[in-house]
Amino acid sequence: SRLGTNNMRFVVLFLSAAALVDAFSPGSVLIRPASFGSVAGAGRRTTLRAACNVKAKLALSDDRTKAVPWKKSVVADQRLLYMPFLEYQLQYMRDTVEGLKEIPFEEHLSLAKSSRKPAVIESWLYESKDFEKIRLTYIDAGIGAQVFNSVWYPRHSMDAPIFGIDFLAFGPKKVLAILDLQPLKQDADYLTKYIDPLIPLRNKYEDLCGRMSGKFYDEAQFFSRQLLFGRFDNDEPVMASLYPAFKEYLDYYTTMIKALKKDESDSYKSAVKELHRAYDQYSAEKDPAVGLFKTYWGEDWAEDFTHNFLFSMSVPPPTADGVVASTKGPVTGGAAASETAYFKNKKPWDN
Repeated sequence: SRLGTNNMRFVVLFLSAAALVDAFSPGSVLIRPASFGSVAGAGRRTTLRAACNVKAKLALSDDRTKAVPWKKSVVADQRLLYMPFLEYQLQYMRDTVEGLKEIPFEEHLSLAKSSRKPAVIESWLYESKDFEKIRLTYIDAGIGAQVFNSVWYPRHSMDAPIFGIDFLAFGPKKVLAILDLQPLKQDADYLTKYIDPLIPLRNKYEDLCGRMSGKFYDEAQFFSRQLLFGRFDNDEPVMASLYPAFKEYLDYYTTMIKALKKDESDSYKSAVKELHRAYDQYSAEKDPAVGLFKTYWGEDWAEDFTHNFLFSMSVPPPTADGVVASTKGPVTGGAAASETAYFKNKKPWDN
């Protein structure tokens, strides 16, 4: 019956949100991933399952940012909890990021409305002199979910950490915040150079000094000991603590990147590119938000979005029989990563 179907959808949505909350809860069982070795290791395809057809309509970001901040939620009388963060970052990028340019990407990944529950997801994509990619995503599902996510990938001429921003709320009593300079390496010299200087800054925000659960992520891979992490049963700390911390970390990170010495040798950039590829692969396989995407927008779109936008250097796992599954809409299976619109539109200096 329709009532039974609606109840089932509610249960699925609730479980997806619960899984995300549990993913970052302290005290969960630690699951350590296997060593990466080569990203395209044994048993992995070297092609993407749901790479977008290069003929698919492309979207740009600047015109769409004119609608930010959004005026209202898709659910009446609900707050857009993290909209001030999105608005601030976009303006900060315009004002301070040198050589900021839009990167065209597949239109169907830029904006999607859910046909299952009231929800919308919109994303924006940029590059600059110092950054290979800066991506931003906002999810509005009313009180059910408010999410702001952004990741900054430095140019391959630097082995600097990737800047990761992930703010989530599933109702007023399930508020999560993760902010980190995510190290590409874990050796002592690297951490001393890039991570230890964060200690005084992190210590300013005691309520954001929690530790993540290891149920989905291993803190020893692509996370630092100086990450900001908060888990709250109300949303008051969002503007009181998280907002100023977000602005300080953003300013610290971009200032640090500008000051770094660049190594333009092919060998160096190739090595850093592989570290970025490993980061994308790890994140695509471990990110619990993928389940949320599937719940609201379906499995095909979720996989497409994960591997062709969020973590565009990742390779999805093969199906059980090793066959590339068919997809819908402006998507074709089996296209090489270099055939996606993102890679087709990269500049000559992007290796």
